[in-house]
Amino acid sequence: MPDIDFEINLSSFNEGNSPLIHLDSKTFIGNKGQSSEAKADIISNPGFLTQSPALANLTNGDQSGVVSELIRHILDKPTATDTTFAIGATKLFKLSSTAVISGGTPSWQQAVTNMTEGESVVRLKANLYGFFNKSSGGDIIKMPLSTEVIDHTWGSVTDQALEKALHPSAVKEDRMVFGNGRYLGVFIEGLAVLDVQKLDFGEGSEVADVVFHSNVWWIAVNFGEGKRGQVYLYDGSAISSVLSDEAGLGDQRIGFLYVLNGIIYVAYEDKTADGFSIGWLSGRQLKPLRYFKVTLPDHRQKALYKNTILFVSGGDIMSCGAPVEQLPIQISTLADGGYANIGGIASPFGTPLIASSDGDTNHSLAKFSGFSLDSNWKSILVDITNGRNLGKIHTIIVSTKALGANAQCDITVEGDQGAETSSVLEVKTTNKTRHVFKSIDLKAAPDVRVIADWANGNTTNACPIRKITLLGIYQER
Repeated sequence: MPDIDFEINLSSFNEGNSPLIHLDSKTFIGNKGQSSEAKADIISNPGFLTQSPALANLTNGDQSGVVSELIRHILDKPTATDTTFAIGATKLFKLSSTAVISGGTPSWQQAVTNMTEGESVVRLKANLYGFFNKSSGGDIIKMPLSTEVIDHTWGSVTDQALEKALHPSAVKEDRMVFGNGRYLGVFIEGLAVLDVQKLDFGEGSEVADVVFHSNVWWIAVNFGEGKRGQVYLYDGSAISSVLSDEAGLGDQRIGFLYVLNGIIYVAYEDKTADGFSIGWLSGRQLKPLRYFKVTLPDHRQKALYKNTILFVSGGDIMSCGAPVEQLPIQISTLADGGYANIGGIASPFGTPLIASSDGDTNHSLAKFSGFSLDSNWKSILVDITNGRNLGKIHTIIVSTKALGANAQCDITVEGDQGAETSSVLEVKTTNKTRHVFKSIDLKAAPDVRVIADWANGNTTNACPIRKITLLGIYQER
C-alpha cells in the first residue's frame, strides 16, 4: 500500500454552499463538506449528497393540457382534501396533488374578466380571494368554495379599484391583509369591511410582501423605485391606522418575507454583490446568511419543503434552513426550476409545485418526481501543500448507500485550480457501499477540488454519497 502523508475527508454535506460561492466559484473558504458550485440534494437525507429531484408535469400540466399561460401564484394550503387553487395571467386554476383540474361544473379553468396578471390567491374562511392587475388598475375576485362561481369585480364594487402593482396577501382568522401599491389593504369578514387603502406609505412606495407572526402583521415596503426597504409591524387586529414598530434595511429593495420556526426571513437586494441576499431579522437588525448573483425573487416565489424555505434564484430552486433543528442552517441549490421564466412555487400537498414558461409557447406546472440527471456538486478547493512540497492524490474512497440497479455517480478531481483534471471514476455496482480507486492520474498539485456528476446516473435509483476520502503523499517541486 502506498505511503499516506495526508488524508482529506469530504463529508457533512448538509452544510450546503460555501459562504463565498457568489463571489468565487473556486473558493477555498468553507468547511470540507461545503460546495463551491452545486445543484444537488442535501436536505432529503441529511449527511448524504445525492442528485436533485427531477420535475414531472402534473396531468394537464402543460400547453397540451390546460396550462396555456404562466401560473403566477399557487395557494400554499389546501382548501379541501387534495384541492387548492392557482392564478395565472388570465385564468384561475384548480389543482389536485397530481393534476390541473379540467371540466366539471363550473368548467375549469375559469377566465377572470380583464385580468392580465394574477398576483396572489388566498383563502379566508369559506371563500377564495384572488388579487390581480388589469391593463389599468387592479381588482379582487371572490369565489365561494361551495359553488366555485367567481365574482369578477368584488373588490372594485365593494370598495374601489386597486392600484396596478404587486398584491401579496395573507390571512389570520377573519382578517385579510394585502398589498396595494403604496397602500396596505384590509378586509375584516366579521365586519364585512373592505378598505383597499387602510395604510398609506406615501408616494413612490410599494408593499412587497406581508406575513403574520407573533400576533402582528409584518409588512415589507420598498421606497423610491426600490432604493430603500423597510419592514413595518402592524397591530394584529388590523383596525388601527398606527404602525407598531419598524426595521430599516437601508438602500436595499425587499423581495419577500417568510416565517419559519419563529424567525422572519427576508430576501432583499444586495447592490454590492449585483444580486440579492437572504437573511433574518433580529429585532431591528437584519443578519445576512448568503448572497446570490441573480434576480431578486418576489412574494410568489417561496415555499416550505422539508422544514426549509424554497425560493427561486435565477432558473433554479434554492433551499434555506435546517431539515432537523439539531443541524446548522444551510443554503443550497436543490433543483432546476423548469423553463427559464419561473412563476409561482408552493407545497400545498407536501411536494413542491413549480410553474414555469419559456415566455411564448411552452408552459408547465410540475412537481418533484424521481431524480434528475442534471445534477452535480463541486467541493471547495483544498490546499494540499506542505512547505515546498505539493500533494499527490493516489487513492480515493467513496462511501455510499447500498446502490440500486444502474445507480451511478462520476467523480473527477481537479488540481491546481482546474489546470489539471483526473480521469473519470465511476461510482456504481449494485449493492456496493465502498468504492476504492487507486493510481489516480492527477499530477502533484498545490490544491484539489472534487467534482461529483450524475449525468450518467439513474432517474429511479439515486447514488447517495456519504463521504469522499482522498489519500496522498507529498512530492517536492
